Amino acid sequence: MENEIFKALIDLVSIINRPDRDKKMIADAGVNLEAAAFRVFVGIEHLQPTSVGDLAAMMGKNYSSVSRQIDKVETAGLVYTYPSSSDSRIRVSELTKYGEEINTMINPPVSAICMKL
Repeated sequence: MENEIFKALIDLVSIINRPDRDKKMIADAGVNLEAAAFRVFVGIEHLQPTSVGDLAAMMGKNYSSVSRQIDKVETAGLVYTYPSSSDSRIRVSELTKYGEEINTMINPPVSAICMKL
């Protein structure tokens, strides 16, 4: 049973990590982002508010790579960053109103998905 669960998990991760899936969602949302920046956007949405370090750890990427992608997503107007109230050296990111709208476009509510079934 454990092997079946592990195999199913690997299958799911493989499907989720397909770059063509990300490109389609980016195109459907009408956002001009490369796949790496899009993944950072999705990560911020799931963890917000989140620090660069926490996001990098979750994604298995290095701090500087994630920081550069956050800059791109912020330039696109999808997130805003600010210093942490507990430590001003820590950069925190959250979705902007526009980012929330784009997130809704790529992640429709469950009720909308059920309506299509």
